Amino acid sequence: MKIMICHDGSKRAQDALERAVKLFKPQKPEVILITVVEEPLDATSHDEESFENWRDRRDADLKNAAKWVVQHGLDVDAILAVGDPRKMILEAAENKNPDVLVVGRRGGGLIDNMVLGSVSAYLVRHATCPVLVMHD
Repeated sequence: MKIMICHDGSKRAQDALERAVKLFKPQKPEVILITVVEEPLDATSHDEESFENWRDRRDADLKNAAKWVVQHGLDVDAILAVGDPRKMILEAAENKNPDVLVVGRRGGGLIDNMVLGSVSAYLVRHATCPVLVMHD
């Protein structure tokens, strides 16, 4: 069994990871972690520097999440992609062919409690595998 888990370094993403591992651990799945960093909109040196810092921070978060998975006795593959998160996650899911794609729902206000985030909603509509959206 393979599960792909979206992880953006946030507390919600870590909670979704921990809940997914707890849920699927009896099946001893291969865990595929993915995080996506969006490219800067402008080509200024300031934007490029901010992008590099953001990418480095997301890479560190991804490595920490992968380490956590290994500490819980599961094999892990970690992917750091650059681009539109919706498209990059969908592309990775098509290439890796997971049995389930796990994503945390973002947001926290009244409106956010009624709708999914744009990435999770996109994945629910377009992924060819089952998508599990973890709520708080």
